[in-house]
Amino acid sequence: MFPTHQSTRTVPPPPRMATLSEHSRLIQKFDTCRTAFMLCYAPVQADPHIPSLHNVVHATNAMAAVHQLLGPERSVFAATEVHTHGVGDSCDGIQLPEDTIIAENVRTSMLVPKVRPHILGDAERGIPPVQQVIICGYETCGCVLQTADDLLTRGVRVAVLVDGCASQRKEMHDTAVLQISHWDGLMVTTVPSAIMQLTRSDARFLKPIIQILKKFAADWRTTQPRPELRDRREGGDGDEVTAASNTVAAPSALVNATAAYAVLAADSACCRMDH
Repeated sequence: MFPTHQSTRTVPPPPRMATLSEHSRLIQKFDTCRTAFMLCYAPVQADPHIPSLHNVVHATNAMAAVHQLLGPERSVFAATEVHTHGVGDSCDGIQLPEDTIIAENVRTSMLVPKVRPHILGDAERGIPPVQQVIICGYETCGCVLQTADDLLTRGVRVAVLVDGCASQRKEMHDTAVLQISHWDGLMVTTVPSAIMQLTRSDARFLKPIIQILKKFAADWRTTQPRPELRDRREGGDGDEVTAASNTVAAPSALVNATAAYAVLAADSACCRMDH
C-alpha cells in the first residue's frame, strides 16, 4: 500500500472557474479548470536496473506537493496499483497526499470503477469532473499509454510526464512516448514544465513552487549513477569522464528544474518591484 502524508494546502477556496481554453496547447492554469494527477504503478520487482524507475518516485512526490497546494477544490490525486498488498517494496519513497484515491487495478487503464467518478464526475454524489489530467507512472507502454487513450476518448485533455514514467526497457518507454506524442489533445512534457504551466507564476505559489522544484532536482540527483558507472553502461571504456562531459550528458530533469525555479525567482523579484 502506498504511504501517505498529511495535506499542507495553503490556497483558500477558489472563486468560480473560468472557461477552459480550446486553443491553448499548454496545461491550463489551476484556476481555469479542474486538474487530476494520476499515478499508474504496475507489478514490478524493486529492480534498480529498470531505466528511470526512480524518476517515477520523484515525479509523483513533486505532483503530490503541487496537489496539496491546489487543494481538493482545484485538483484530485488518484493512484492505481496491482495487488495492493504486494507493491510496497517497488514504490519505496513515494509519499501520496492523504486524500489520494487509491484503487486496485487489474486492467491496463486507470479508469477503474473506484477512480472513474473522480475523473469523469458523478452528479448524484456531488463530484465535479476534471478537464485535464497529468499522468506519470509505470509502465509507459502499458498503463500510461492506455489510460491516456481512455481519457482522450472521453474528451479529457491529457499531459504525460516523460521524466516521470518508466518501462522495463528504455526502448519500450521511448517507443510509447513517440507514439503518444502524435495524438491530438495530448502533450508530452516534463515535471518542471508541467508545474510552471499549471501555476503560471501565480504570486500565491512562487515561493512554495520554487521549493518543490529545488527538492525535485535534489532528489533526482541522489538516484543518478556515478559518472564512471554511466560511462560503462553506455559502452564506454571504463575511464572516468570529465566534468565537462558530465555537464553535456546530464539528463533534462535537473536542467529543466534549475531553469524553472530560476524563472520563478525572477518573476518573484519582478512582483516585489511592482509593489
